[in-house]
Amino acid sequence: MAEDFLVQDKPQILGMSIAIPSPYPEERCLLVKMYNMRNSFWRVLSTCIFKYRTCNSYCKCIQCKETYLKYKRKDASVFSIKLTDSGSKSFSSKHKSFLLAGILTWLGLKKEEKEEDPLISVIKLGILNMQKKEYNTAENILHLALKLAQERQDMEAQRYIFDLLANVAFEKGDFPKAEKLFIQVTKELLATGTAFDDNSIVEISLKLASIYSQREEKEKAEKGFQFCISTQQSKLDSIDLSKVDALSDNQKDTVLLWAMCVDWYARYLLASGMLKDAKENFQKALDISEQINGISHPQTLVLLNDIGSVHSLLNETDLAIENFKKAIKWSSESESPDLPAFYCNLGATYLQSGNVSRGEEACRTALRLARKMKHTVAEADATECLKELKDLKNQ
Repeated sequence: MAEDFLVQDKPQILGMSIAIPSPYPEERCLLVKMYNMRNSFWRVLSTCIFKYRTCNSYCKCIQCKETYLKYKRKDASVFSIKLTDSGSKSFSSKHKSFLLAGILTWLGLKKEEKEEDPLISVIKLGILNMQKKEYNTAENILHLALKLAQERQDMEAQRYIFDLLANVAFEKGDFPKAEKLFIQVTKELLATGTAFDDNSIVEISLKLASIYSQREEKEKAEKGFQFCISTQQSKLDSIDLSKVDALSDNQKDTVLLWAMCVDWYARYLLASGMLKDAKENFQKALDISEQINGISHPQTLVLLNDIGSVHSLLNETDLAIENFKKAIKWSSESESPDLPAFYCNLGATYLQSGNVSRGEEACRTALRLARKMKHTVAEADATECLKELKDLKNQ
């Protein structure tokens, strides 16, 4: 049961009364979106929560499993929320407004031509620092925003800020704090009538499952992942995926959230050593990403890399090479910054199969591109790969 997974025996920590926001824009309101916090190009669709994660390359095949099986977390938003503009609510005194203006100036926020609600400005600044991965600064700014929201008694804004703070804790790796905040946000959503199968609930559940997997609480992690996947799968049954252009924003979100759940679960399975099951789930996510995002989309390319890496771990080198070559071809068309990493993985797989000459060629290409594109990880891997080849030849 979702309720058992999310809220059973959890402490009450916020005690807020929250109003569920309308998903549609209205006059004098600003939608502050947490979807696609890292890269604007990632949001091809109007609301895309399928997060891009940087491709990692592993040139040393002997160490491939040890390196690749490190479970990687991803950040993703929980929901979009509407914040009331200053036309309907204001600060209780001019002094506070002047004080806040001074704080914003000190923080380096440029003044816009049209006056913007100071609360929204502070929240935007907090999100900007999250995008820059300056999480301590983001946390401090969001606490300032929270104080302003509490002074206004704006419960809707408070809930949104608590969600942002939960995401900051998640990104910092402070999982106990993130867990408490996510559970509390969930309680507030449920208390105000949000359904258990709502996308916002599912996405929080996915993050909780990720936290439990990090702590190796396998039973809770498995239960969480299965809840997320089965909940989204039941929604997909009523969606015609053959007509992607005709899908509503909510339907696209639903489909992409399902793919995100499957992707995260695949990485959990991979970390647990269940390679074939992981490969199967990666493939499901890839199929959706190709269909909705396109073949040259960053997430599609990363999933191709993931599948190729699993093939490599299973010693299915021919299939691994096929996937890496496909990622390289599609990456070249979109000028992906991860192209050097794909070449590095291709070179490693060639070496794994015993094809030294092609492995060396791919690693040299990886090194050249990595230097050109300033991809430090791929450059380091390619350099070490070529060093090992040199040592091998000198034996």
